[in-house]
Amino acid sequence: MNEIKAVQVKSKQCQDWIQSGKAILRNDLRPADMEGFLDYYMLDDGGLLLRNVFEKKNGILYKTYREYQELEEKNEKKKVLIDKYGSPKGASFNSYLRIKTEDFRKMIPQSAQLLERAFLLKPNSLDCSIKSLRYISKAMKKALAIMDIDEFEEKYVFLITAYCGEVMRKQIGGEWLIRGSEEGILHQVMIIDKGKPEYSYKPEIGLAKILAGDVSNRLDIEVDAQLHKYGFIKGNEEHYNVQ
Repeated sequence: MNEIKAVQVKSKQCQDWIQSGKAILRNDLRPADMEGFLDYYMLDDGGLLLRNVFEKKNGILYKTYREYQELEEKNEKKKVLIDKYGSPKGASFNSYLRIKTEDFRKMIPQSAQLLERAFLLKPNSLDCSIKSLRYISKAMKKALAIMDIDEFEEKYVFLITAYCGEVMRKQIGGEWLIRGSEEGILHQVMIIDKGKPEYSYKPEIGLAKILAGDVSNRLDIEVDAQLHKYGFIKGNEEHYNVQ
C-alpha cells in the first residue's frame, strides 16, 4: 500500500483554483464535526482540497477523495482502540499497537537476524553497534516510500524497538526492564543502567520521533542522544566537548 501523501497548498494557489472553477465547494462531503472549521473542495482532476473556514490560508490537498476516506477510516480505527484500551500512564507504545509481553521477550535476542531478513540486509551487518543503526535507517526510508506509516508501525515498531534496546543495553552494559499488563500485553520497556539503576533509557523514542516527523530519519543519532542524556552526571564530558 502506498503512503497517503497529503500536501500543503499555498493560499494563493487555493484562491486561484476556487476563482477559476477548478475547485468546486463540496461541503456535502464534509463530516458533521468539521462543519464551521473546514471547507471541502473537489478539484476537476479528482483531488480533494481542505481549507480552514476562518483563516482562508493554506489548504491540504489529497490526490483523491478515496485517499482522504482511507486516512479517516484508519484514524477512526485507532480511536476505537484507544477508547477501548485507554492510554495507560507510562506506556511505551500507543494503545492501538499491541503485542504479548512474552512474544516481545522472545523477539529481543532474534531482533538483529529478523531485521536483516525483513530488510534484506547482509548477514551479521546488525552487530548491535550504534553505526549499525544506519543500515536500519536507510531500510526504513525505502520501506516508508512504499508503505504508509500505520502499516510500517504495525509491522516493525516492536522489532526495531527490540533491536534499539539491544544496542543500548550492550553499549552501557545495562539490562531490560519489561512490564506487561494483567492481560499479558506489553506495556512498558526500558533499558536500565546496572551501575546506576536510577538512570533509564527508552528504546522506542528514536523511532517514534522519526515516524512523527519531529527529527531526522537517523536512528543512530537518536539512540546516541538517548545514551548521552545523562552525560554530565555520568562523566561523559568528552562527548559534549566539555573541559
